[in-house]
Amino acid sequence: MTFSLTLPDQRELAYEEYGDGDGIPVLSFHGGLSSRLDAAPAHEAALKLGIRLISPDRPGMGRSTFQPDRRLVDWPTDVAALADALGLDHFAVMGWSAGGAYAAVCAALMPGRVTSAALLSSGVPLDEYGTTRGLTPDDRMLLVLVRWAPFVAAALMRATIGDASDLRLFHEMRRSFPSPDRAVLDSRGSPAEAVAFVRESMRRGTKGCLQDYRIFGAPWGFDLGTIGVPVQLWEGTEDHTGPPDYREFLLRRIPRSTFFPASGEGHISLLTHQAEGILQQLVASL
Repeated sequence: MTFSLTLPDQRELAYEEYGDGDGIPVLSFHGGLSSRLDAAPAHEAALKLGIRLISPDRPGMGRSTFQPDRRLVDWPTDVAALADALGLDHFAVMGWSAGGAYAAVCAALMPGRVTSAALLSSGVPLDEYGTTRGLTPDDRMLLVLVRWAPFVAAALMRATIGDASDLRLFHEMRRSFPSPDRAVLDSRGSPAEAVAFVRESMRRGTKGCLQDYRIFGAPWGFDLGTIGVPVQLWEGTEDHTGPPDYREFLLRRIPRSTFFPASGEGHISLLTHQAEGILQQLVASL
C-alpha cells in the first residue's frame, strides 16, 4: 500500500510498505530509473522474518515531489523526517544499484539511528573510482547526456520508458539484462506488471530521473570511511552492470564491510531470490 508524508518544506514523500507492519524496520532505497515498487519482491521474506520494509520514492520520482538542487547528502534529512513520522528510533537500510549510495550516505550521516546497511549491486563514487568504464553503454551514455545535453536525455527517457508501450519496455528490459533477470521478468505476469517498477519512476515526468542520474555521476559528498555500522555488499555473479572491481573498491573503503556473492544471480534477480538472506543479515545485529 502506498502512503505519503508531507515534509517540513511541504514536499510530499511517497513510500510503500511491505512485510510485517509491526516488525523490525528496514528502509529500502530504489535503483535508478526505478521506484518504491522495486522492493516488492522482498515482501514474502520480510513477512516471514517479521520485518517492516519501508520503500520511499526519491524526490521527483514515483509519487514524491521534486526537490530543486538536490544532492545525495540531502537524503538523510528526508529519511529522518520519515522515520520520525513513523516513530522509528533505529532502523536498518538497504539500497539496490544506484540506491546503494543512498543507503551508504544514511549509514554515514545518521549514526545512532542506522544499525546496519546492505548495498545490493551498488554503484560507487565515480570521481573516486576514476572511470565510468565497466558500466553499461546505456548508463555511460546517460551520464554524458544529463550533463551536456539534458533535453536529449529527457527525450530519450520519454521515448524508451515514459511513452513506450508496456510490451516495448518489457522487451527492451529483457534485451538489457542477463538470463537470470529475463527469467524473473518473465515470471511477473503480464508485461505491465513486469515493468511497473520502472514505469512508475516517470509518473511525474523526466525531471526527477534526470536529477537522479546527475547525482549518480557526481561526488557523493562524504567519506565512506566514516561508516561505523556493519555493511553487507551483495552482488550476483551474472550481474554485469558494473565491473567486479566495484566490490573490492567498496570493501577497501568501508571499514566493517563484508561481501556476499550470489551465485547465478543477475541484477534484478538478486533481491527476488536472495531477499531472505539479505534481510536476515541486516537484522542479525539486532
